[in-house]
Amino acid sequence: MRKLFITLILTITSLILPDVFAKSSNSQRNHAYTGVKIAYATSELTKCSFQYSPINFCDDEHVAAYNNTLNSAPANFNGHYIILARPEFEKYHQKSVVAIDTQSGLAYPLPIDSFSGFMHGRPTAKDGGQISYSINSNKVCIRGAILVYRSFEEGNFCFEFVGDKFIGHHTEYMYP
Repeated sequence: MRKLFITLILTITSLILPDVFAKSSNSQRNHAYTGVKIAYATSELTKCSFQYSPINFCDDEHVAAYNNTLNSAPANFNGHYIILARPEFEKYHQKSVVAIDTQSGLAYPLPIDSFSGFMHGRPTAKDGGQISYSINSNKVCIRGAILVYRSFEEGNFCFEFVGDKFIGHHTEYMYP
């Protein structure tokens, strides 16, 4: 009888506990996408691009990527943000970068058009470059080439997210 009782308790526990843990881990859902915030000079037409940038961070493809990310990914940067490195010019291995606030749904673009691997004097990179960040830090670092206002720069670049914008390595898009 005691064996049967213990088996019954173990069976019930094994059926109930996964549901309890699943509910507690998913209890805080990400906020829905609400918009893009660029704290630097923007395009007069859209307010969704850095001035003179070809990247429209509010177009349908970008918004779909933000929604998909907010629906499927946990915070991975600076406590409650998600870093999304999204392909822009795939033929050239280039990706744009935004930090998406999981609490407000706002997307904050890194002040570059895109990044890729090192070009080493070639017209295009052979890989996608490296990006590093942490849930416990406000710093994003890129190793490779960055494209800003039709100009490439190669090296190691670090930016910190402070308030509503990225600061650190100075790019042409950071001028008022």
